[in-house]
Amino acid sequence: MVTRREFLRAGSLAALTVGAGGPRLRRALATPVDVAPRAGDPTLRELAMTALDAARAAGATYADVRLTVTRTQSFRYASPPLDAEHVEVGVRALAHGNWGFAASPDWTLDVLARLGREATAQAKANAWRGAPPVELGDPPPPATGTWVMPVERDPFSVAVEEKLDYIRAAEAYARTFRNGSASSVIVFERQERTFASTDGAFCTQTVYDSLGHESFFSVGVNDPVTYRNGRRLVGFVGPTGAGYEVFERGKLLDLIPQLYEEARRQLDPKPFDIGRYEVVFDAGAMATLVDATIGTAMELDRALGLEANAGGTSYLAPPERVLGSAVASPLLTITADRSMPGGAATVQWDAEGVAPAEFTLVDQGIATTYATDRTLASALPAANRNDGAPHSLGCAVAESAGTVPLIYTPNLTVQPARDGGSFEDLVADVADGFAVVGGRVYMDYQQLTGEGEPEVIYRIRRGKLAEVVSGAAYLFRSPTMWKNLVALGGPESAVVRGMTREKGQPSQRAVHSVRAVPARFKDVSLVDLRGGVPTRQRA
Repeated sequence: MVTRREFLRAGSLAALTVGAGGPRLRRALATPVDVAPRAGDPTLRELAMTALDAARAAGATYADVRLTVTRTQSFRYASPPLDAEHVEVGVRALAHGNWGFAASPDWTLDVLARLGREATAQAKANAWRGAPPVELGDPPPPATGTWVMPVERDPFSVAVEEKLDYIRAAEAYARTFRNGSASSVIVFERQERTFASTDGAFCTQTVYDSLGHESFFSVGVNDPVTYRNGRRLVGFVGPTGAGYEVFERGKLLDLIPQLYEEARRQLDPKPFDIGRYEVVFDAGAMATLVDATIGTAMELDRALGLEANAGGTSYLAPPERVLGSAVASPLLTITADRSMPGGAATVQWDAEGVAPAEFTLVDQGIATTYATDRTLASALPAANRNDGAPHSLGCAVAESAGTVPLIYTPNLTVQPARDGGSFEDLVADVADGFAVVGGRVYMDYQQLTGEGEPEVIYRIRRGKLAEVVSGAAYLFRSPTMWKNLVALGGPESAVVRGMTREKGQPSQRAVHSVRAVPARFKDVSLVDLRGGVPTRQRA
């Protein structure tokens, strides 16, 4: 039996379980090894203080350390379950006005001391004449304590057989339909995060991420010439900051008849005239559109051009021109938080130990502030800072301790219209148009120009959903699209959708949630992506 003291002095969880390798290494474990110190163990503080003391001794004016234990399970219908656990540690140091960072998959006292020295040496080496120094501003209240994301059923306490039965039942039911089949994937992640800094912070929090994907096929047809495609894709869960209860409530089996019918109807594509129409977006499609445009564009590092060679820039730039100006219809108000119950980005503290604030990105069409962290908060114009001081809004995120914290979109909420109705009510107000259900949005590097591909798109005739149209997509420029917003749904029509974002170089992943309501837009440009099917340009 390996004791924690022996673990700290001589080994690491990575060496004990998955062998040598980088911090992104994943391998299946028959039984995850419970050796790394857990929340409340005094050895966590000893590890953290070793790194911080070494950084200070090397000349750092500020340093922080993050330690993560990440366990992941994934289940597919026809594959063995994957169960993996790994640890990482990262030390960030500020010296000569610059950041340095060093990380490792090893948790030993000697390694932590070395990382503190290496991060500080890197910070000094990063200094160059003319570079604006990093200004952290006044330190936030020290983050102390322990927090666990509230979930009803810890997915790692649910039997493997129960999870496999869940996806096998969907596949079996799908096969009862003519030429039907389904392929499901469910994934669970639990990450224990410890953070400490030279500002006196020391805290531990545990977060969960649960998600599920369902690919439903009615028949095996995917003709590249006629674009006949009987496939219906749907992300039925997450990502979400919840436990196994989201699958129990997801009622996947109840969705399958509707998915089958929608997929079957796409085998007989209906032609339509390309052109500009009134289009109603369901709440899921609206969530995706908000996230891909304004949500992403108002990450401050993008607006400042600091992600130009990685995640991209922003059409909502520069901040001094955008803030206080109209970026959307007066109907649109978007608030942000990291406290939404079940939100994928919900935390007690961000990756810099800051308790996140609730704030407004867009207020009745007017841009009010950006998502910020400690490093870049001072770059905001003084008039748009909290109390005039450069305080972080708590939007620093790192995929694990082995990656550098970056600004990511927090949970977002599209504020509903007080007297707004349902998706069906918005459809009833359209004589001739289309209705978009779910789907994906692909953007350029500025989040300016995009293409949306719906999961399903219906023709609207005289206020009713008519035939399913296959191969339709919508094209847009973000500023025009948002100024063409003409109606929003009411509070009862809101849904929450989980989003995944990749950013940085090398790329790292983060998740958040968007609560949105259905919306109606005018003058949306629809095009036909089907090959070989004639369309007519609408006059």
